[in-house]
Amino acid sequence: MIYQAYEAARRSTRPLFHLLNTGQKLARDARNPMRNTLAMRTLATVWELPARAMKDYGKPRYQVWEELDGTEIGLQETVVQSLPFADLLHFPVDDGREKPKVLIAAALSGHHATLLQDTIRGFARDFDTYITDWKDARQVPLSQGDFGFDDYVSYLIQFIETMGPNTHLVATCQAAPPAMVAVAIMEARGSNCVPASLTLMGGPVDTRLSPNNALNKLTTTLPLSLFKKFNIHKIPSGYPGKGRRVYPGFFQLSGFITLNPMPHVKQYKNFVKNSVKGDEPSLERFRDFYDEYFAVLDMTESFYVETLEKVFFEHHIPTGKMTYEGKLVDFSAMRQCALLTVEGENDNFCPPSQTEAAHDVCVNVPEERRGHYIQPGVGHYGVFSGSKFQAEIYPVIRDFIFHSIAEGEDGKAPVPPAKSLRPGKGHHAFEGTDFVDVGMV
Repeated sequence: MIYQAYEAARRSTRPLFHLLNTGQKLARDARNPMRNTLAMRTLATVWELPARAMKDYGKPRYQVWEELDGTEIGLQETVVQSLPFADLLHFPVDDGREKPKVLIAAALSGHHATLLQDTIRGFARDFDTYITDWKDARQVPLSQGDFGFDDYVSYLIQFIETMGPNTHLVATCQAAPPAMVAVAIMEARGSNCVPASLTLMGGPVDTRLSPNNALNKLTTTLPLSLFKKFNIHKIPSGYPGKGRRVYPGFFQLSGFITLNPMPHVKQYKNFVKNSVKGDEPSLERFRDFYDEYFAVLDMTESFYVETLEKVFFEHHIPTGKMTYEGKLVDFSAMRQCALLTVEGENDNFCPPSQTEAAHDVCVNVPEERRGHYIQPGVGHYGVFSGSKFQAEIYPVIRDFIFHSIAEGEDGKAPVPPAKSLRPGKGHHAFEGTDFVDVGMV
C-alpha cells in the first residue's frame, strides 16, 4: 500500500510541480528584465525548492567527457551485451592505442551506474573501459524472472567471459562481495577468463570490523525480519514490473539521507543563500549533483534481502559460509588474480579495514600480487570519484594493474602510456570535488 500511496501522491502533484517549475524558470530567464532583482531571485527560490521536492528524477544520461590532444570529446557508450537486469556498456576511446580491458562493477544499491561517470573518465585515460549498467527493477517484467545475489555473480561472470581473457575487474562499494565470489568461482572452474586483477574500492567485505557507523548499528540492533517487513513493497500498476516485490528507490533514498543528513542540510541552506545572491555556478553544481543523487532505482526483494543477510547480518565471506548456487565458495582457489583494496580514511559507510579484510580471505594470492591503499581525507564517495580520486587514487590503481600485467605475463613492466588523454573540464557534477560526502549502502 505504501508504494501505491507514494505513486498516487506523486501523480497528484504533477500539475503543481509544472506550475512551480515554470514559474522559477520564468523568474530566472535571461529575458526577464527583473531577473537580477532581489525580489525576483527570492521568488525564484521560493518556487524552485518545492518544485525540486516534487520532481521526477529519471536515470541520468552518461555524459563522459575527455580531452584528447587539446580537443574535448564525448565518449559514447555502446551496449555489448544485454541481459534482463543489466547491460554491459563499453566506452571506447579512438586514440589509436591498444589498452588493457577494465570492467567496472557498479554497486546495485539504489543509484544508477551513471553515478560512476567520474570513475569511467579516470579509467578511460589508460584502459579500454566497460561498466555494469544495472536496470531499474520496476522496468523489468515479472516474466523475466527473479534476480538475487547469485544472479549478480552470474552476470559478472558472463560479462567477464564476453570481454575475454586478461580483463581487469574493479568493484565499487557493494559490488565488492559478489566480485570476490565471481573471481573465486572462475578460478575454481579453471576458466581461461579469470580476471588478471581485482580491485575492491570501499566495499563491505567484513562489516564486523570498524563497526561504529550508522549502517552497522542498524544491522546489529534490528532483526533482518524487520527490514523484510517494512522495506519490501509491490510495484503498482503503470510500470513494466507491476507486481514485482522490491525495495523501492524512494525508500533507499530516504535511508541514504537518514544515515548522513547534515551534509544535505548544509547544502540546501547554501542553495537558498546562493539562489538569493544569484550565484549561478554554485546553483548549477547543486542541481547537477542532486539531479543525479535523487535518481534511484528499485532493487528486487531477493537481491536486497540476500545481500543484507550474506554481507551485513551473517558475514558469509569472512566466516567461510558464502555459497554460490548452493555450494560453498572456496576463496583459497584465488591464486592467479592480483588483489588490490582501496579505502577512504573518512568513509562513514564502509570504514577502513572492512575492505582490507579481503586479504585475510584470499589467502593464496601471492604477496607480490597484493596491495592495499588508504586515501587520506576522503569519505565514501571520494574513494571512486572527485579530485582526489583522479589525482591520487586512480594512479595507484593504474600502476597496480600495470604491475600485475608484468607479474602475470613476462616480468617486463609495461610503461603506462603517455597522458595525451586526460580528464575533461568539469562536465560532471562531481568533477574535481567531493561536493557532498555521501555514499551507497
